[in-house]
Amino acid sequence: MLRTLAIFGAGPVLGLSLARRFGREGFRIALVARTRANLDHLVAELARDGIEAAGFTADVYEPDQLARAVAAIKEAYGQIDVAEFSPGGGNMGEGIVTTLDADVENTRVILDRFVLSAVALVRQVLPGMVERGDGAILFTAGQSGIYPTPGLGNIGMAQAALRNYFHTLNAELAGKGVYVGAVNVGALIEGSVPHQWITSSSVPLEFEPEVIHPDVFADGFWELYTKRDRVETLVGSFGQ
Repeated sequence: MLRTLAIFGAGPVLGLSLARRFGREGFRIALVARTRANLDHLVAELARDGIEAAGFTADVYEPDQLARAVAAIKEAYGQIDVAEFSPGGGNMGEGIVTTLDADVENTRVILDRFVLSAVALVRQVLPGMVERGDGAILFTAGQSGIYPTPGLGNIGMAQAALRNYFHTLNAELAGKGVYVGAVNVGALIEGSVPHQWITSSSVPLEFEPEVIHPDVFADGFWELYTKRDRVETLVGSFGQ
């Protein structure tokens, strides 16, 4: 039986690389994103590679839309074998403030985006995996959850909370056939919105950012999924 990878927050850079990596291993791909144009592009790209894929429109930050997307994927494919959560996108630095500028409102927005949305997804996909005794939940996380960075004040708090969550999920699910892990992004993903913003900006940088191809991150996810010998990996050297 074909296995299904569902990417929640699928984009044209990391999402596409991740879909291709798992697709080469025989997975069919369910793509969840806000815009139909983005989804249609991804489905077409994967079709050219001979990978079965379908798009499901939803804002992954909205729990009701997330629940409907999960239900639609299950109706189409029967079950979700691997769920990958990739919140992000938008403008460079959108909503991110320094530690001194963090307040209740701008911190709540980021916590909703990166932590509560993750919890909402897990609540939707985990019961079926536990019942089957098989499955995996993967997260795209940020290096600020490992290395506190004052310039990433509110997002650092959210990433630290997310890191605590996937570590404790991994521990709780040990022995139940369900793996939980995360790839921490410690460099600019080549072609991503932050990478495009930096390369097109006229403002000089104080350092030369490390840029890594999205396929490297996709390989990191595949290695975590297949080996299941650790909770997380860091790709890149930010913060070190």
